[in-house]
Amino acid sequence: MENILEVRNLNVYYKNKERLVNKLNGDSKERLQHVLKDVSFCMKKGEVLGLVGESGCGKTSLAKAILGMQKQYDGEIRLDCPNPQMVFQDPYSSLNPSKKIGWILEEPLRMKKKNDRLSKEKRVERIDKMLERVGLDKKLKEHYPTELSGGQRQRVAIASALLCDTNFLIADEPVSALDVTIQAQIIRLLLKLHRELGISILFISHDLRVVYQMCDRVIIMKSGVILEQGAVESVYQNPTNDYTKLLLEAANISE
Repeated sequence: MENILEVRNLNVYYKNKERLVNKLNGDSKERLQHVLKDVSFCMKKGEVLGLVGESGCGKTSLAKAILGMQKQYDGEIRLDCPNPQMVFQDPYSSLNPSKKIGWILEEPLRMKKKNDRLSKEKRVERIDKMLERVGLDKKLKEHYPTELSGGQRQRVAIASALLCDTNFLIADEPVSALDVTIQAQIIRLLLKLHRELGISILFISHDLRVVYQMCDRVIIMKSGVILEQGAVESVYQNPTNDYTKLLLEAANISE
């Protein structure tokens, strides 16, 4: 199967927060924090790939580099998708609280190039179909994000991403802010959309149980380094790295 994403020898750097202090002390050298270290992996088209690690290990930095939001890096990133999208942990932070849901969902369609732009009637029709696909009533178009539950807001965020005609989705901790029942609903929704639309999903999480439900393969990361990667069943049943074993034990899913 063809790759949708190839990452080779990726190193990501951030400007050190101590730079200003050093400059005031007469040190003009720019110090960079090495966040991701020689990261390499591939992702197949139509695959759901899990990325697991503790907070601060570099998961979101990797996502930003893939999306082009992080420019301070060396190495190679090849993404066979002109319009990748991201679903964030907190959907409220990514939804404009001053706009109604209908406006929010219509905005990416209005922003299309002139030759690809749909009429108002077609835009509304497409939004209604997408709301139905993600399990929401079209009446919610008249509501503001503050009037929706966390699960409903996350469904809106997913709908907004899919309206952008993408075949590659990065889901960054998309269920960690939700209660267990709603988590299960959003996981089922993402898997349903994956099957129906054939989208590839890079699923970022610290929860190995959720990753087991969602993903075909998994990458284990610590301190900016990939420690282990492979099929979920293989990694979970026969982990080769001590850190992976500790994570599995902590999640009570070790042998």
